[in-house]
Amino acid sequence: MVIKKFRIISISLLILGILLNVITKDMPNLVDKYYSNGINIYSAKFMSKIFSIFPFSLFEILIYIVVLSILIFLIYSIYFILKNPRSTFVYLKNSILNIISIVGIVYFLFIVLWGINYNRMDLKDSLIADYNISHNENIKDVNYDEDDLVSLYRFLVEKCNNARQKVFEDNKNVMRCNTNRKEVLKRANNGYENVNILNLNKRGSYAHAKPIMNSSLLCYTGITGIYSPFTGEANVNIAAPDIYIPFTTLHEMAHQRGYGSEDECNFLAYIACINNEDLDFQYSGYILALKYTASALAKVDYDKFKELSRNLSQSVKNDLNNSSEFWSKYEGKVNEVSDKMNNNYLKANGVKEGTDSYGKVVNLFLIYYSLYEYN
Repeated sequence: MVIKKFRIISISLLILGILLNVITKDMPNLVDKYYSNGINIYSAKFMSKIFSIFPFSLFEILIYIVVLSILIFLIYSIYFILKNPRSTFVYLKNSILNIISIVGIVYFLFIVLWGINYNRMDLKDSLIADYNISHNENIKDVNYDEDDLVSLYRFLVEKCNNARQKVFEDNKNVMRCNTNRKEVLKRANNGYENVNILNLNKRGSYAHAKPIMNSSLLCYTGITGIYSPFTGEANVNIAAPDIYIPFTTLHEMAHQRGYGSEDECNFLAYIACINNEDLDFQYSGYILALKYTASALAKVDYDKFKELSRNLSQSVKNDLNNSSEFWSKYEGKVNEVSDKMNNNYLKANGVKEGTDSYGKVVNLFLIYYSLYEYN
């Protein structure tokens, strides 16, 4: 009887979660105002502070528990079916219902605690609206072309060269952060505190991001960070090259602040990086923006891309080459499967481009600098 009630409640929650997701897709302005910039600010801050009492990533531990539970379930299922072949149908039916029940609860919590953020107003529209309010303007849209993309890449080349001269490097002439990687995570909040657009500096403080214990293992998936909507934790792969650590930290913290789309989180990470007082954060922001912009420019004007890239300092080139060499060691089936899973996850949450959405950040760079100009 208890199990039956549990299933009814769980499946009801699954249906409710689906309905909430579907309904809120058609009301981005309301989601942005009352959920993303209202309820979710307080719930995410509360969870991040509560679970910050654990010095490790609680979400990572939960993942291990889930994986172990699945393995135990599979082993037990095989054992039970072999021992009780006549009860196979009933066992499988009950198992499927139990799995659906668990999925229902998890999905409902995901949607209520954070998932609705995927349905908020596009950051492009928020940037324009924010600019109009602060500058007493009435801009409806921002247009840009290939020349603007060239200007953006030229700007980032110059910024990377200048910033690279001010950061530390190791004995292989590769950039390293000012502090050890765990300490980098503690210095990240400063960036958002200095960002004066979108009221990001008025949201109060969140708990620090956390390092993933098995970061080296995570490299095989190509993942540099994970946000947990169930614990409010921003988790960072600290085994990645140093140029990624500040940017990734602020990317996951953007998720923590209610942004779902990867391109939007990349943009916010960039803005927070270049507004951080620490030079390693600034350089991380510029060089990651450079990588995304380089990819975009190479697709539309490869000759111009090659021409401007010749202006990169040897030190910046060292960092880019080191990054390529590092990730090439982890290419393989695990990386492919992880990428497909991430792609499907994003598409399931309304991000049509899937993992390709990461590169859409260049459009946001162009919009931002069309509004605020280069500085």
